[in-house]
Amino acid sequence: MKKKINSIGIIGDMHFKDDLSYADYISDRRVSEKQNILDFVVKSFEDCKHIVFLGDNLNSRNNSSETNRSFVEFIERFGDKDIYIISGNHEKKGDGKTAIDFLGEVKKPNWHVLTKPSTFCLGDLEVDFLPYMLNRELGVETTEEAVDHILKELGGGDILFTHHCISGTVFNGIKTEDLKEIVLPKEKVEEMYELAVAGHIHAPQQYGKVLITGNVFTTEVGEKEKFIYKIDENLKVEKIHLPIRQIHKLENPSIEDLLKIPVSSIVKVVLSNKEIDFDKLEEHLLKFDAHLIIENYPSERKKAHIEEGAFDFSLEAVLKLYAEAKKIDHQKLLKGLHIING
Repeated sequence: MKKKINSIGIIGDMHFKDDLSYADYISDRRVSEKQNILDFVVKSFEDCKHIVFLGDNLNSRNNSSETNRSFVEFIERFGDKDIYIISGNHEKKGDGKTAIDFLGEVKKPNWHVLTKPSTFCLGDLEVDFLPYMLNRELGVETTEEAVDHILKELGGGDILFTHHCISGTVFNGIKTEDLKEIVLPKEKVEEMYELAVAGHIHAPQQYGKVLITGNVFTTEVGEKEKFIYKIDENLKVEKIHLPIRQIHKLENPSIEDLLKIPVSSIVKVVLSNKEIDFDKLEEHLLKFDAHLIIENYPSERKKAHIEEGAFDFSLEAVLKLYAEAKKIDHQKLLKGLHIING
C-alpha cells in the first residue's frame, strides 16, 4: 500500500445527477463511462492525504435520493482521508441552505462540509475555502460590495479554494469580468495567496497563480479534455487527464475530418452543403458511440437525424439554437443566463 503524504487531490465540478447528458443515446446510458471515471479518480488519489471537492458536486438544489446516495458512496471510497467539500451555485438554495447540507448528518469526522468561508491547515499549508456566496448572505446589495467584503474576510495564505470566478478567465468567448456575479480580482488574489484554485467555470485553464479546474464529466458540445489535479507540499500542480468520452461538433465535415475523432466519441454534424454525400457520411458516423445530423440548408427548414446519436438538451444549447433562429447575440443570452444563475 502506498504511503499517504500531504498531497491534495482536487476534484472540479462533478454535477452528480441520475444520468449523464446524452445517456438516452448510448447503449449503457453512459453508466460504465461514469463508473470508469470515478474508479480512475479514486485510484489516482491513493497517495493523497487530503481531497478537495470544488463545488457543484450535485447538479441541482433538489436531487433524487439515488443521486445523493451515489455521491455519498463515492466520497466513502476515499476512506479515512481528510475530505473538504465546498458548496457551489448549483447547490445554493434561496434561503442560503445548500443541497449538500445533508452530508453533515453522515457524521464522518474526516468530512468537512463547507458552506461558509473556512480556514484549515492541510499539513504545513494554510488554506482558505470560499464556497459560492450570495450578496444577501454577506449582508450587501451589490457585487462590488460583496467582493470587498470577501477580500476583507479572507486571511491570505498558501492556497485559496473557491467556487467563485476569478478575473482573467475566458469561457465560450465571455470574460468573467463581464459577469454580473461575484468575481474575485486576480491581482488581489495573487497578492494574498501563492495559488488560487477555482471551480464554477467548466473550461479548464491555468494562468499566473490561478488554476481553473473545469468539470469532471463531458456534458456539452466541444468538450474533449477533462482533468483532476494533485498539489504537493511545495504547491507543485500535477494535471491528470480523465478517461472521458469526447463530444464533437463539425460543420460539413470530410471523411478525413471524421477519421481524426476517436470512435468512442459523441459527434454532432451540421450540414449546410447539399453536395456532401449524405449516405456515405452517415455510414462513417455509425462507427461512433453516438451521432446526430442536423440538415440546415439555406432557405430550408432545419432537419435533425438522430440514429444512435444525441441531441444536446442543455439550457446553454437551447439558448444557442434560439439565438440562431432569432438572429440575436448568443453571448448576450449566455450572460443573461449567468446573471439569473448568480
